[in-house]
Amino acid sequence: MAFSLEPVTPALGAVVHGVDLSKKLDNSTFSGIWDAFNKHSVLVFPDQHITPEQHIAFSSRFGELMEHVLREDLLEGHPEIYIISNKKKPDGGRLGRPEAGWYWHTDLSYENTPSVASHMYALEVPSSGGDTMFASSAAAYDGLSEPMKKLVDGLTAEHDFRHAYDTFIKPRGGAPISDAVFEARPPVVHPMVRTHPDTGRRSLYVNEGFTRKIMGMHRDESRALLDFLYRHSTRSEYVLRHRWSQYDFVMWDNRGTQHCALGDYNEDRLMYRTTMAGDIIE
Repeated sequence: MAFSLEPVTPALGAVVHGVDLSKKLDNSTFSGIWDAFNKHSVLVFPDQHITPEQHIAFSSRFGELMEHVLREDLLEGHPEIYIISNKKKPDGGRLGRPEAGWYWHTDLSYENTPSVASHMYALEVPSSGGDTMFASSAAAYDGLSEPMKKLVDGLTAEHDFRHAYDTFIKPRGGAPISDAVFEARPPVVHPMVRTHPDTGRRSLYVNEGFTRKIMGMHRDESRALLDFLYRHSTRSEYVLRHRWSQYDFVMWDNRGTQHCALGDYNEDRLMYRTTMAGDIIE
């Protein structure tokens, strides 16, 4: 299956034309998509008409899929799919997680083996708002001065699922998360710089959502350095802003990007997401 790529920004992102994800891709096409993914970090497949089964089938070709810890927000019968939505069920309950990702983060960085990639499908989108911002953590690392690279290369940081809820969701009156969920995902420690296993590029691995502190530093030192890295990592030259259209399918590389969902909408939004399992970061 022949396809073409339309780069979106110099730092990251490309639109894929000529691929139908409802059909099983031949090995050559799949290999080409994987190569494009490693090069551009974010791939957008417009106007895809797929079922949950087809979503899972395509995603799982990249590797084993993870089940999100928020079990009540998984698609019934398809626990690989995490529902991100502000819609309500007929009984008035939540259909999915409404405020998911309303802060800069890297998916599942709070896991011992964080996600390699995420694949999200837009079933319903608002007429305006609800964009997703993606930032290249690899370009951000490249943009650091040599002394700063030397400093962060030797550091580790704690990632905590509870941090995002306490800092960004709870103060807004967001959907509650039980203590049992947080206890099931205790804090973990990762290097602050990681090497991409397929491209060899170095990238920053901290994010305001889940990174709580730098290990071995005093609190004020940790806060000052993290605040600088958060600002630096999301500079405009490293960022792609994706405006969703209905039936967009977007995949992004969690090893070299972070992203932020914008909650600036008041219409229905319904997204399905799968996440690919990873390995312990060396």
